[in-house]
Amino acid sequence: MQKMMQRWMGFIAALLLLAGCSHLIGKQEVLSAVQKMAAYEKDAIEEQKKLTELEQKQNALYARMMSYGFKHFTKVEQLAKEALTIIEERRKYLAGEYKAMHSGKRQLNLIKREMSGLHDEHAKQQINQFIEVAEQRYETYDKLYVQYKEMLTLEKELYILLQNKDVTAERLQQQIDRINERYRNIMDINGQFNAYTKKYNREKKQLYHMWK
Repeated sequence: MQKMMQRWMGFIAALLLLAGCSHLIGKQEVLSAVQKMAAYEKDAIEEQKKLTELEQKQNALYARMMSYGFKHFTKVEQLAKEALTIIEERRKYLAGEYKAMHSGKRQLNLIKREMSGLHDEHAKQQINQFIEVAEQRYETYDKLYVQYKEMLTLEKELYILLQNKDVTAERLQQQIDRINERYRNIMDINGQFNAYTKKYNREKKQLYHMWK
């Protein structure tokens, strides 16, 4: 009887040890996923920096075109071609940014899976808050991406028009108005994205602090 009790006690102790290890592994997996998300964020930021540099370069070309006017059509035409090249470069870096952001987004699915192995209700609540904010942020980014991509198409159309000597001032103004409207949409959504980013960073810090 005593030996049987010892076997049962040993069996229960082993189960408790396994449960503890599983709990620890769950935490480690969640933190690892959050760290990977942070790494992908850095990649996205690098793409954003390149996008900003190209935007500034393109804006400088546009300013030069406006200063020349159609009295110097050959110069305007050449600068418009350069601007089109920059737009294609921007598309490339936008795609890189999108890829990095969505690589981070995929880590959320891993975090959701690992939550099932956690028994700490406070930890689960904290992770759920992080997931909710992160999902809202990624959803807003997707809206921003669509608007920005569409703006690139509108800009491309503008620079093609600027290579047409017979284009009317009215047609150019229509295209510029469409671009400006898209730009305002981007600024509005970007404000929302920045607000979610602040919340996202705050929730991320709380996760690190909880499991420090």
